[in-house]
Amino acid sequence: MKVILLKDIKGVGKRFEEKEISDGYANNFLIPKKLVMSLSDASIASVKNLKEQEKRVQEKRGEMMSQSISKLKDVKLTTFMKANENGSLFSSLNKKKISELLKKEGIEIDPEHIKLEEPIKETGSFKIPVSIGEEKETYFTLEINPLLD
Repeated sequence: MKVILLKDIKGVGKRFEEKEISDGYANNFLIPKKLVMSLSDASIASVKNLKEQEKRVQEKRGEMMSQSISKLKDVKLTTFMKANENGSLFSSLNKKKISELLKKEGIEIDPEHIKLEEPIKETGSFKIPVSIGEEKETYFTLEINPLLD
């Protein structure tokens, strides 16, 4: 059976590809889970519309991310976290948590654009790199202070 993939399927293919799949696998598993659509003129037109819609969303998201990156240039973000007397944090600060801190400041950056090699586990001042692709890259300063009880 010829189908169009609606999602990436491991061992089968990538989203929006046309593939030949066994009838049983398609009818009993993939179609009921809405992972594929049988190949027809209507489905081809539908997938074309989905591709265009996704492209517009990605372009708009890229523009928003570029604006957010330009806002980051001189940002100094300060946060307080529980730490011991040696300055080691009780919980580490990862990309997702940093993204949430930025969101509270009105700057939306997806965690995958924060280029942090490993989670931060101590207090101090850190220069955090943020990039979109190869062309847009900037840094912002994150200062982590110990939270006193």
